Amino acid sequence: MKINISHYHCLSFQYLQHIIPDKKSSMNRIVKPEMNLIVIMLSLFILINFIAPATYAANLLFRSNLGSGISLGPLYNFSATGAWQAIIGTDKETGYSWPVSALGSNFSGIQLITAGSITPSTIGDHITNEIRSVTGPNGEIVNELFQQVKIKGVTGTGGAQAPLLINRPWKMGDVNDLYITYWFKYQADLESQLDITVPTANWRTQFAFKTGGYLDTWRGDYRITVYVMKGSDKKLYWTTKGDNVANGPFTPIDYWVETNRIVPVPIDKWAKFEVYWHRSSGSNGRFWAAVNGEVIVNHYGSNMGDYNLPITRIFVSNPYSGGRASVENHITGLEIWDDFPCGMGVSCYDRKPIVSSGSK
Repeated sequence: MKINISHYHCLSFQYLQHIIPDKKSSMNRIVKPEMNLIVIMLSLFILINFIAPATYAANLLFRSNLGSGISLGPLYNFSATGAWQAIIGTDKETGYSWPVSALGSNFSGIQLITAGSITPSTIGDHITNEIRSVTGPNGEIVNELFQQVKIKGVTGTGGAQAPLLINRPWKMGDVNDLYITYWFKYQADLESQLDITVPTANWRTQFAFKTGGYLDTWRGDYRITVYVMKGSDKKLYWTTKGDNVANGPFTPIDYWVETNRIVPVPIDKWAKFEVYWHRSSGSNGRFWAAVNGEVIVNHYGSNMGDYNLPITRIFVSNPYSGGRASVENHITGLEIWDDFPCGMGVSCYDRKPIVSSGSK
């Protein structure tokens, strides 16, 4: 981890001044023991000043602003209730290419799931995806992925969704440590889109991951989801939950739930989302997330399912809600790292990453 070494600088110099003999008054003294101390202290000085600052660095795995060179591929693999759409090309702003090659993924793009039957000619009536130029988080012109779920089924049910998905084979092993960040913007009418008068119509998702590989299939045993909720007081708040609802044939179990009513839910303005996890069946398991640098969840404890299955689906962002249609999604500036890039447990909202020499 990164440490503050200014205090040690001071101590090193002061101690060296104390133990180094004065040339004038110690000309004829035997100084061999002091020389041993000098060697030790110089070694410590070198360790503190030149090695310690480099002990924490993360590796950048992927970065894309959806800039020039990036586009949405054609819809394909249609079913009666959906289709798939890859993001393709090389981002000329960052040099990284879609599909995301990190994490051993075999698909990175959008999975369209509709609430009713569709055909290739009618799916656009249900869900649309678009990369377009807009005013970004800092007032600059950026490209965003804009998604709109127009028809979602009965209020109070999820129905339709269109996750920005990173999919990976279960035989690739687990994703033990990962940090993801991006800028997002909620629709202006989110508060009215979530409805507390209808049971289970008061939520929308922000982020999730699921495991897979149960009986050598895509079904999993563990999920973590970050939600926006609307309370009975009509105020929005954050909820994060770990459960076993990962499409496996299990009776649903909530392992843990944490709520945060302090950090504001941003409406109709850009905000930075960050998420990190360390997978473990022990007490050192961790799931952490922040919005605009303010932590909304920091949960420690087991985050493994009954079968210890690996993460296979990362739902980076998703216009998925129990509320009323339509459900919108705006996202730009996606980054994926193998650890916290700004220091362990430190938000990068107003800090620069500590980058390893191998990162782009």
